[in-house]
Amino acid sequence: GAEPYLVGGAVRDMLLGRAGNADLDISLVGADMATFDAIASLTDGAVTKRSQFNTARLALGEMTIDLAMARLEKYPSPGSLPTVRPADSMRQDLARRDFSINAMAVSLSTKSWGELLDPHEGRSDIGAGLIRALHAASFRDDPTRIFRAARYAARLDMTLETETLCWILDSTRFIARLSPERVRNELELIFDEPESASAAMRLLDAWDALSEIHPSLRYDARVWARFASETSELGRQERAGVGYATLCLGASDADAIAVVARLRPNAPSRRAIRDAAKLSRIAASETVKVSDRSNSELASLLDPLSESAIRGAALSSADVARRRFEEYLSRHRHLKLHLTGDDLIRMGIQRGPEVGRALARLRSARIDGDATTAEDERALARRLTAN
Repeated sequence: GAEPYLVGGAVRDMLLGRAGNADLDISLVGADMATFDAIASLTDGAVTKRSQFNTARLALGEMTIDLAMARLEKYPSPGSLPTVRPADSMRQDLARRDFSINAMAVSLSTKSWGELLDPHEGRSDIGAGLIRALHAASFRDDPTRIFRAARYAARLDMTLETETLCWILDSTRFIARLSPERVRNELELIFDEPESASAAMRLLDAWDALSEIHPSLRYDARVWARFASETSELGRQERAGVGYATLCLGASDADAIAVVARLRPNAPSRRAIRDAAKLSRIAASETVKVSDRSNSELASLLDPLSESAIRGAALSSADVARRRFEEYLSRHRHLKLHLTGDDLIRMGIQRGPEVGRALARLRSARIDGDATTAEDERALARRLTAN
């Protein structure tokens, strides 16, 4: 008895000719939670997740579909989560959405299969290459839409409609009302699209959205231009760490602590943010020039620091320093010695701290090219034993 519609990004991307969108969102007019269970039963699927916003996730083998009741939203205050109630029609549901290009639906009902519902002229905006919000309070109600506007504009190579841009510029102050989780999620979605991350960050910086998160966050076009090529092969978590480190290069220790407190990221990203500040000091030091250090001296500086922070520093460094950072990451950070601690003990080095110091000497020699083979390491170990 419910009326189902395909909505959201799948409709937009079909009209853009961008095939392969795996995210399927279906809204149902006249549905309730029991409807979701009935759909799962009829399709031999399983409802794996429900939310307070009248949504559920349906698992069908390896495929997932997001189901939602057609609904209306009301925001009690700027930046708050909405309260929801059922909508009487799909048109009402579409009117609550962020942008016209996302406010289209395709009927999945037998009687009107495939018909496009486009009350906000999203198809026309796609043709014109415009990102257009549906009403003046859109970004005040939900400031995460500011981040999404930048992400869509960058990914789809679209421009902001003039009035929409004015609404954004008038609403960035409401970013401060967002919870850490919501800001963090939007930033990490941008990091996870490395090919368009630089363009998205450029827009956020131009709109003062980054400084609303924390005044120390800055966009550097030269650095972000390298982000895609340097992170495309990384996993999502590693890429997020590099993204955070890149945003925080040049920050003071106090700023880094404040950014961590504002975003509350996971432990690897917290470390990347704090270590990015430390690396900024190292790079700026006249007495610790990266380009003049031996390989082992550089390794002793970098070993305690987050790999994501080092990758961020490489993005921002001049050619010589960047090559040194990259060489450290590719050749020295995870270097394994031929000898182990047990080997050194059998050779006569006293068990305890002396073993650690000897292993460090061997590693320095390997990194500097003074001990390249197992026999070289044994010869050095014998000299250490004699001493």
